[in-house]
Order: sequence, then C-alpha cells, then structure tokens
Amino acid sequence: MPGRHLRVVSIIAISAAAFVAGASMREAVKPFSVYHDGDDLIFTPEAAGNHRLASVGPWNLGERVAEDKPVDKRLNLYFVAPGVQYRAAGKSEYDHNLVVNKYTVDGKPRDWDIFWCFILDPTLRPDLRSERELLMAKHQTFRPATLFEFKDIPSHALMAERLSIKSMADLRRFREKDGSLPRLLIVPARLVVRATAAVPGAVPRPTPR
Repeated sequence: MPGRHLRVVSIIAISAAAFVAGASMREAVKPFSVYHDGDDLIFTPEAAGNHRLASVGPWNLGERVAEDKPVDKRLNLYFVAPGVQYRAAGKSEYDHNLVVNKYTVDGKPRDWDIFWCFILDPTLRPDLRSERELLMAKHQTFRPATLFEFKDIPSHALMAERLSIKSMADLRRFREKDGSLPRLLIVPARLVVRATAAVPGAVPRPTPR
C-alpha cells in the first residue's frame, strides 16, 4: 500500500507540474506589440509544443522552434537594447524595443530569426522603430573618447550576459581600422520563433483549402 500511495502522489505531482508548465506557456505566448516601419503591429507567437522559451530577462518572445544560424527565407525579429517600448521596474538592463522587418499575410504563421541589436553609441537615441533605422545605425560609426569605458555603453549589461563581452578589449573584433565602432551592433541570437505579425484589429482573409 505505501508503494501504491507513493506512485499516486508522484502521478499527481507530475500532472500538476505539467498543468503549471502548460498554463505558463499559454501565458507566455500572448500577443504583444512590435514596430514595423514605425507603426504598431501585433506579434502573436505560436506554440511549438516543446515548452522551451526564447526569453530575455523577464520577457518571453515565444516558444523556440529552433536554435540555428539565420536563414534568408525566415523573417526577422529585432530585440533592440536599450529601448523605451518595454520596461520592467528594477531591471533596466532589459529595457528594449521590438522591431520586425515584415508582416505576415492571410493569418499564416512564419518563422522568425531573432537578432540582438545592442546600442554602443551613447548619443544614439534608444527608440529605434524600423529595420531601416537599425541598418543605418549599424553602418554608422563613432570613435570612443580616450576615457570611454565599457560601462559607458548603453547596452553593456545585456552584451555581457548574451555575448560574454565584458570589456572594451572584447570589442576589438568589431572595430574599424581607425579605431571606431559601429553605433549599433547587430548579431544573430540563434533563436527562432513561429508567429504572425498583423495590424491591430485586422481580420485575416480565409486561407484556401
């Protein structure tokens, strides 16, 4: 009897854990706002069934479909830090904007490569809202002052966490020959989520069978 009782308790515990995980996942994949060419879209992640989240600090971007290098046929979701769109009290290192390069049509979910976009130049405004602005900032450079330190980089905390870049010396591979750095660093996160991105309130057209 004691053995049977333990098995029953174990089954209940496992079932409860699965229920909590499922509830957590349903909450994590709720739609959220993203920018596309300065306009707001609603980004709706699709559940993949593996309960492995693409998370950054307190923020969840959806369930991971894959962890791999970017593929041209996928769409792009840019996590821009720092930003003003999403903020969490006491966790300013995770303040960010979310930008997509396209929107989906007919309500069909697509796979999205996630990219980290780290602002290096303190004079670059932290409210970038389009892929065009991101790419322009990526190709612009600035020359750090003599006393410029790693902590002066607006995204230094998140870069240390995600890229293990913790000093100015670690940025050497991104410098130009004249010693300048890109105003914005864009690197693949090697994370993929599946989602739709649509205008708020838009009703997708029926998909032909």
